[in-house]
Order: sequence, then structure tokens, then C-alpha cells
Amino acid sequence: MKDKATGAPKAVVLGGTGHIGAAISRRFCAAGYEVLAVGHRDVARPNLDDLPIEIALGDDTDPRQLREWCRDASVVIDSGTVYPVWMFGRPARETRAAALSRLHSVLDAAKEAQAAFVLISSFTTLPRREGVLASLQRGALYGSHPYFDLKENVERAVQAHLSAGHRGAIIAPGTCFGPFDLKPRTQTFVPMLLSGKVPVVAKQEMNVIDVRDVADVVFAARNGQDSRPITVFGHNLSLMELSKTICQLGDAAAPKMAVPTALGTAGFYWMETAYAVAGKKTPWPSLAMLLLAASYPEQPSAQQRLLHPSLRPLDETLRDAIDWYRKIGYL
Repeated sequence: MKDKATGAPKAVVLGGTGHIGAAISRRFCAAGYEVLAVGHRDVARPNLDDLPIEIALGDDTDPRQLREWCRDASVVIDSGTVYPVWMFGRPARETRAAALSRLHSVLDAAKEAQAAFVLISSFTTLPRREGVLASLQRGALYGSHPYFDLKENVERAVQAHLSAGHRGAIIAPGTCFGPFDLKPRTQTFVPMLLSGKVPVVAKQEMNVIDVRDVADVVFAARNGQDSRPITVFGHNLSLMELSKTICQLGDAAAPKMAVPTALGTAGFYWMETAYAVAGKKTPWPSLAMLLLAASYPEQPSAQQRLLHPSLRPLDETLRDAIDWYRKIGYL
């Protein structure tokens, strides 16, 4: 459908002011869509303020508000699934039920608007070919934090929606880098690394993808009708190699030491547990380390290459990320 006022197709991006969401909002805007980017906080949005993108603030769990936002939409993209950052406490226990309730309201609003629906999921939901020991280790890792179970349940609900004949796609990206990130400075790897706050890194192989490449795949897949997740992978390298490249580009000293990922994960896990026992929240939640431990190298699939044949060079992604953090005062 088209926006009644302009005649242009309309895209609604839930979580559209976040890191991946902003890249998606910008991609659809560049393609001539009227974009409504939904956010939660009334703060400056330097990742969108140079474009004619409408930013909507409100409760994206409210069915009436969702129907209003999605009216006349051609596509609804959900990159705003709320998940618990910390392992313990009431939010960790209740977020899955809240996330599923919100998702069903979003799907109903998209269905009423006859809009395609795209979910931004996670590489952690993808099936893996691995041995018994690795499978058991991954099961223990996923069972340690409610994030993983929530992502799998949300994805299954969207698979059911698409299997029922609705248009759309599920996008499962690897670890995202690039511009447009507005997370607090202490939760962003590049600024912390370049300011010398990351003296030690984990020994971990991983995959890095530019958020703009993810946005390109979302745009290309928006009117599909396949319930299978579309993987979006980029460049394979170790965390140490990634850190050295960032520091070289940012003219900073690189970490000289790497420790086994399991050791780092255990340290963050028990630190968060100790804070919780004391009735406090750790300033360094273990989720980032758990996600790193869950990461792995992978090649782009044939489906990804069909939708988006070429990837941005890694150096370009990292340079643009560094320039972005300088622009917003993180460096």
C-alpha cells in the first residue's frame, strides 16, 4: 500500500532508531519510501536527523498505537524486540511473555494493513552442524541467559505467521558493526577499545557484517514468503584480528593479550551473579560476552548472495564506525 498523502510506499521500522533499525530506515528512505521509525526515548537522533524520516515515540506494545502506525504501510520491519540485558531480576523472568504478546500485536497490525512483515532475528537461533560435545556446550551457554530462549520463541511465532501465507522474511545477521550505533559508550566495543579500556580480548573466531549490508538484504527480501531464516554473514576473523585492525585504523595501541573465551565468559557470568546476590546490577552485563562465545565463522549463503551479491570491505565498515563514534563524541 501507499501513503495517502504522498503516494509513496510506507515502511514502518519498529526499533528504527537503534543501530540496525537506523540502517534499515535509511535504506528504505533512500529507495523512496515514506519511513516511520519508532523509538522509545525522546533523545537526539544523529543517526537519522539528516534524512526526511519521521520518528515516532510511543508504546509499541499497545495494539491501538501499532494499528495507527501501521495503517497504509507496505512493509513493517521489527528490529525492536525487547530482550533482557541482565540475567536476573523481574525483567529477565517476564520479558519472554511480554515480547511474545507484543509480537502478536505487531503481526496483527501488519496483517490488518496487508503489509509484509520482516523480523530481525539473531544468528544464535540458526541450526549448527557440530559434534555432541560442542552441542552440549552450546546448550549450557544458551541456558545461562534468557536472551537465547526469547529469540527462539519470537522467531518460531514469526515462522508460523509466514507459513500461514503472509509475505515477509526472517533475517538472522551475524555480529554487526558500522555507523549509526547510539548505545551507551560503555556498551560499545570500538570506543572502549580505542580508549584503552579493553586490555584483554577473548580467543574467539567470529563473523562481522556491516549493518548497511543487513539493511540491503532486508530491503531485497521484504516481499518474500519463506519462513526459513535468511542468514546474513560477512567477514570471518578472530576477535584479536578484528581488534588489531580497529586499533590500526584508529591509531591506538592494540590489546596484547588474549584469553580463552570460556574463561572470560565465566568471569563475567560470576561477576553478574555476585552483583545480583548483593541486590545490584553489574555495570558490565555478561550478555555481550555470551553472544561472543556463541559466535562462529560462516560464509554467506547462496540465498544471501542472490539478494545482495557484494559485501562492503571490512576496512570500510570499521573506518565508518570509527568516524561515526567520533561524530557523536565517543572518541
